[in-house]
Amino acid sequence: MGSQGWLNTLRRKHKANLRRKFEYLFEEVAKPGKHTLLSDGFTHVKVSQGISAEVNYGHEISQLETIFKSPKSQIQSIRYNDIFKPLEKETKPIRTVLTKGIAGIGKTFSVQRFIVDWASQNENQDFDLIFLLPFIELNLIKAEISLLGLLQCFYPEIKSYDNILICCKILFIFDGLDESRFALNFETNQRLSDVKKEASVDVLLTNLIQGNFNVYAFIWITSRPATAGLIPLEHISRVTEVQGFEDQQKEEFIRKKCKEKVIAEKIISHIQKLRSLYIMCYVPVICRIVVSVLEHTLKENNEDNMKSLTDLYTNFLVVALTAKKDKKNQVEHILRSNQEVLMKLGKLAFENLEKSNMVFYDKDLTEYGIDLNNSSLSSGLCKEIFKQKSVLFQEKVYCFLHLTVQEYFAALYVFGSFQNSNINLLKKTFWIFFNFGTTSLFSLNEAALQRATLSRNGHLDLFVQFLLGMGTKNNQNILKGFLSNTEDHSNDIHKTAGYIKKLIRESLSCEKYRNLFHCLSELKEDSLMDEFNVTLVKGKLRGQTLTPSQCSALTYYSLLSENVIDDFDMSQYATSEECIQRLLPVANISKTLRMENFTLTQKCCDNLASALQSQHSNLRKLCLRDNTMGHSEVKLLCAALRSPHCKLETLRMSWSGLTDRCCEDLASVLQSQYSSLRELDLPHNDLNDFGVKLLSAALCHQNCKLETLSMKDCGLTKRCSIYLNSALLSQHFNLRHLNLSYNNLWDSGVKLLSAALMDPKCKLESLRVSWCVLTDRCCIYLASALQSQHSCLRELDLSFNNLGDSGVKLLSTALKNHNCKLHTLWMHKCGLTKRCCKYLSSALQSQHCSLRQLNLSYNKLVDTGVKLLSSALMDPRCKLQSLGMEKCELTERCCEDLASVLMSQKSNLRWVYLCGNNLGESGMKLLSIAQRSHYNKVTTLHLPGSVQLS
Repeated sequence: MGSQGWLNTLRRKHKANLRRKFEYLFEEVAKPGKHTLLSDGFTHVKVSQGISAEVNYGHEISQLETIFKSPKSQIQSIRYNDIFKPLEKETKPIRTVLTKGIAGIGKTFSVQRFIVDWASQNENQDFDLIFLLPFIELNLIKAEISLLGLLQCFYPEIKSYDNILICCKILFIFDGLDESRFALNFETNQRLSDVKKEASVDVLLTNLIQGNFNVYAFIWITSRPATAGLIPLEHISRVTEVQGFEDQQKEEFIRKKCKEKVIAEKIISHIQKLRSLYIMCYVPVICRIVVSVLEHTLKENNEDNMKSLTDLYTNFLVVALTAKKDKKNQVEHILRSNQEVLMKLGKLAFENLEKSNMVFYDKDLTEYGIDLNNSSLSSGLCKEIFKQKSVLFQEKVYCFLHLTVQEYFAALYVFGSFQNSNINLLKKTFWIFFNFGTTSLFSLNEAALQRATLSRNGHLDLFVQFLLGMGTKNNQNILKGFLSNTEDHSNDIHKTAGYIKKLIRESLSCEKYRNLFHCLSELKEDSLMDEFNVTLVKGKLRGQTLTPSQCSALTYYSLLSENVIDDFDMSQYATSEECIQRLLPVANISKTLRMENFTLTQKCCDNLASALQSQHSNLRKLCLRDNTMGHSEVKLLCAALRSPHCKLETLRMSWSGLTDRCCEDLASVLQSQYSSLRELDLPHNDLNDFGVKLLSAALCHQNCKLETLSMKDCGLTKRCSIYLNSALLSQHFNLRHLNLSYNNLWDSGVKLLSAALMDPKCKLESLRVSWCVLTDRCCIYLASALQSQHSCLRELDLSFNNLGDSGVKLLSTALKNHNCKLHTLWMHKCGLTKRCCKYLSSALQSQHCSLRQLNLSYNKLVDTGVKLLSSALMDPRCKLQSLGMEKCELTERCCEDLASVLMSQKSNLRWVYLCGNNLGESGMKLLSIAQRSHYNKVTTLHLPGSVQLS
């Protein structure tokens, strides 16, 4: 197919056109006359494994604090040129790729690099042709058209080739789904297969994405996260996400953009001090803005003018306006002469922001009286703030440099109308605020805050931050000339700060609280944060219950901090459901989250579930001990644990009121291909044998990765051992640690478990069966298991069972067997006497005994028993390092034998526990002297009376 002469000719012509169009990167904030090669840019495309179910209702920029701290090591990175190549374990071809990314992150840039690499013969040469069809241009086509006609409209060079859609492998790239004005109704749109049949562009798109046309087509769609859901998941083969700059890339980018090394280092140092600014530099476009502004302000020694987001964008406006002028002492004049133009752009920005419209056409500009032939617009301001994106049918398409620039201009228009003309545009625009008092900056700010609080998707958040920031003295001084007059608004700012603090005390979403704290920051009103910070510095925070407002402050402070939190104990601070809700965003930046001793409502669990399945979550361990949870709450959490983005490895839910009904949901998690769960802790819940049956079936599943399971005191009987025995023998069984203590297993239950331990498929290394109503009979089965060549058991807890000396005799025989791998043996209060020490002493002196830890506490060993053990402890073959003998009716007479052990060069003992024995003053003195011996290896010696010698 590719060898045909006509196709080679077409490809050469098509590639040459694409190279000319995309070879240079349009740098919106580049120096006048400068062009940057596309190959010099930066971007990362990283695969999101699975489809994200999360929905963020906040502003994209406000999500950066969480994204910035997301674990990068968990994201599988691929080259942007490899997005259509299956990964190692993927068998199905990748036909349709959806690439997500927030505004300005580099989606279009990635597309252009992909195209240029193909056109330069470097990558993806298996595609015969690539057609880029931006939604912003597709919107212009109103009439019905065929698929072939659509391509010929965009690419006139193919007009002579009517058969390309039949005989070529083609990649269609649809860039900017968020800019689409099509309904894209996949269910009701007419079905098409003929590439020459005319229909609306909407119908053509849905049929092409669904694969209905008789063409060898591949699809690549880019979108902001909020609109990615317009394409049904069944039509997507792979989801990728464009990641922003990591810390090292920010610095590399800054050094590359700044010719002067000293200025570059100053910029890096400056943004590192301003945490919120540093986080925003994750977005390449914003990073470019920061560099262009700081390069200017640092040269002018005006870095004190850059302490908030509003400061940054106000300075950016000045830099853009003075890009081609001798700007010294002329800024005020330039702003005054451009006041009308700025207000027109601001009005366009404001009224379309309300409609969530970011794309404009010639008719829009005409409606707002914007003339691009105006000298200001056609020079720096046009190129750096308001840009032309593309041309089709002689009609041009425009947008602001970035969404944040439109939001700034919207605020500039509203503030300018208030300051220059005493007009409160929000009072006119929002009928809800008709009667909120006389015109003042506070009334303007109040109206803006109320409107932003009502917005479900947070689309006015940054607009409000900018508006509030413009009233500060610093921004008014910079905007002199644009503003007819400047005023001291300190009283209104103080009242606004008080109103924000009042809003913080109300019940709002976490995103709203976060925005309110940002608003305080723009006002440079830090009293609430200062109050919180003093508490933190004085060390009073830990263990102190917080008010809801303080909880919001803690969340805001944590999200802006530099580090991920290793262990966040919410139980230390939260006293109510409202406090829990306000603290939950911290979960995403914590590795361990403790929510203990709460009554978790469905609403709490719903928000916790959202945090768990966030692709930016750092959470690996969740402790929900002592919570009252219903079946519906457990169901919500389990649904989150099945999410492809959930990386939780440890879940602890002791004393949580769980029943066997919950085990069905937990079992579904263990069987999920996406589950990362390695440890499940369920003690003190009424799971009973049926619950174990459900969990055991999941343990056999090939997707189950669980390694540790605790079902201590769960109302189990010997019947549960039948189900566990079956699981232990499964080839997919991965469990290494099993705790069944405080359940009535009886000897017959242990018999079943012991049989499984001898199977080569069983990988169990630790078994805890304390308080399980066991007798010496169970030791027959366990001894057989320990002597099996296939047994992997290294840890065995038999405490609080009536084993007796006869049981220890059986186990001791097993310890001497060369197949026995046991390292740890606990036998607290097992009805043992000095007689058992004879058997254990013999085992410890065996060359095959691997025992490292032995605990015999709460047994009547008496001094004679210690004497027997001491002889073994001094044997070079004995490997024991830890010995527990608390409350074993020992006296000072045994201390001489123990002192000999401490002073023995051959002993390997490191830890000895002797609390609860009557050793006497002379006995303890003897041990103290022995511990100072040159040969002593014991580092910890616990003596009666809580005396610890180390």
